Amino acid sequence: MLRNKKSYLIPIVGFATIILISAIILYLPICNLTQLNFRNILYITTSAITTCGLSKGSVVQQFSFLGQVVIAILMEIGALGFIIFFSYFWSIRNKKIKMSDMLVINDNISGDNYSLIKEHSIFIGKFMIKVQIIGAILLSLRFIPKFGIFQGIWHSIFMTISSFSNGGFDLFGGNSLANFSNDVYTQIIITMLMFIGAIGIFTIEDIKNNKLRKFSRLKLQTKITLIGSAIIIILPAILINLYEKDISFLNSLFLTVSSRSTGFTITDLSKFNFGSKVILIVLMMIGGSPTSTAGGIKIITLTIIIFTIISTLRGKSETIILWKKIPTLVVRKAFTICILFVTLLLVSCLLFGHFNNIGAINIVFESASALSNTGLTITDYNQLNPIGDYILISLMFIGRVGPLSMVLLFVNEDKTDKFLKYPEENIVL
Repeated sequence: MLRNKKSYLIPIVGFATIILISAIILYLPICNLTQLNFRNILYITTSAITTCGLSKGSVVQQFSFLGQVVIAILMEIGALGFIIFFSYFWSIRNKKIKMSDMLVINDNISGDNYSLIKEHSIFIGKFMIKVQIIGAILLSLRFIPKFGIFQGIWHSIFMTISSFSNGGFDLFGGNSLANFSNDVYTQIIITMLMFIGAIGIFTIEDIKNNKLRKFSRLKLQTKITLIGSAIIIILPAILINLYEKDISFLNSLFLTVSSRSTGFTITDLSKFNFGSKVILIVLMMIGGSPTSTAGGIKIITLTIIIFTIISTLRGKSETIILWKKIPTLVVRKAFTICILFVTLLLVSCLLFGHFNNIGAINIVFESASALSNTGLTITDYNQLNPIGDYILISLMFIGRVGPLSMVLLFVNEDKTDKFLKYPEENIVL
């Protein structure tokens, strides 16, 4: 059954292998300062490679410099994606890629042309390097005077990687970015890095190729990404700012961008109002854009579902977005992804709540955070039992490789009815 599942099996096995190897490395005394048990190491490595950011303690207190470097590398691999990571190195080595390998790579980067795989891979690698170099330089202007030359440079590099990859790990002692809640400069730089990471590499590529000449020349996916991202960042920021009187609008904007997948916080979210927590849960489940470092169902999926509902209510049989028809297969895939995410969230909440009684809203929040690879938390993870840890580890892994890929791995394609036409019969809904 798994013989023809290469496009789904390679990312799953690849990520699992990297997680296991990196967990063994981090378990070594040279990397691990506090002698964490292997379950906690596995928890952190899964969180790093899935760019989730969930951790049971401070990275700077638990790991040596070498251990921090390993975590940074894992976040880079998670951001670039296992398939894109290896296709990029195939490209720079000028190694010929077989057609079977192209199918696997193309399926994971959502490209529409096999001949462009090499170009896409090189563009992705170069773009990531350029953005992170600029981000590290800008952050170093703040961190070097604050932490000294060596620590300032390393903090700048690590935080740039963590922000752009939407990893959510920090080196500030477990308080995330609470100490920078009034630092406008740092918040703006990190917010921009998080936004660029979550907006999607191909969106950036389309904007670059268009050279900002005309908005109408952009691809439909780019238009949806830009408009949708603006709406789900600004509107929730206004609502959170109305709910939470003690934080500034910039703080609210930072949280809405972070809640799409990164997980950085600048305040204690456990003290937030119920409405604010619900908004953050919704944002975590939506996530970022396709081919980005963000998780969730993606803004494209949500947009297709919303416009399909609108079309249905208006009596139309087709989904139209910005005067473009969306293929029926894409619409069905969007609903499938959304239903799988919601179903998995409900099942995980039931399991989580059975083994860890931490309150209903907390259970939903933590499950959504792990599944969407966000990393925001309102709970002390040290209070969770081992079963709770493994539930979160599973959710982080499934969220990264994709619930759809996990399901398709065990579903055989039925080829018997491709040329059959079945009789149609109406059903009352």
